[in-house]
Amino acid sequence: MEKGRVEAFSDGVFAVAITLLVLTIYVPKPDPRHSLVHQLLQHWPDFAAWLISFMVVGIIWVNHHGFFDKLRRVDRVMLFLNLLLLLFVVFIPYPTEIVSNYLKVGGWDAKVAVALYSAVMFGMSIAFSEMYLWAGRHDELLDEAVDAAEHRARFWQFAAGLPIYLVLIGVSFLSPGLAIAGHFAVAVFYVFDQTVARRGA
Repeated sequence: MEKGRVEAFSDGVFAVAITLLVLTIYVPKPDPRHSLVHQLLQHWPDFAAWLISFMVVGIIWVNHHGFFDKLRRVDRVMLFLNLLLLLFVVFIPYPTEIVSNYLKVGGWDAKVAVALYSAVMFGMSIAFSEMYLWAGRHDELLDEAVDAAEHRARFWQFAAGLPIYLVLIGVSFLSPGLAIAGHFAVAVFYVFDQTVARRGA
């Protein structure tokens, strides 16, 4: 199957997910007891959660395009694996809002909120890693300019987030703030293309 239709559909899902993120930010209402500045400062977790999730979804989108650029075509299994990835992507606004709400409260609920966010990221990483693995096992899916052996050899470079997200689930119960910082660090890591470059690119 031609990959163009898959990319177009995926772009639509990414666009929806990244747009929904803004709805997780609290919109302050006029309050005679508190100034607007006070209310905005009180809801800093909303902005922090939004920024990190915006980065995450945007970087996944960039890497999704980078990955598909290395493919010649897609098969039925790749279609379903891509749907699994999109399932987690479009779900990201939900745990983002939970994190923004419960970080303000702190305590056990804040830890559970960040652990849920980390679990969603772990699921997303599993789906994306499976797409990478499937392409490596089926050379006919890879572009002829991609070295299939190198593609397979660099799996753990591409899937480095997989064990890290798993660790961050546990870290969430020790320090939610540290876990959030970990998600930011992983996002920065994936700013750089972790897929195998095409020859001559």
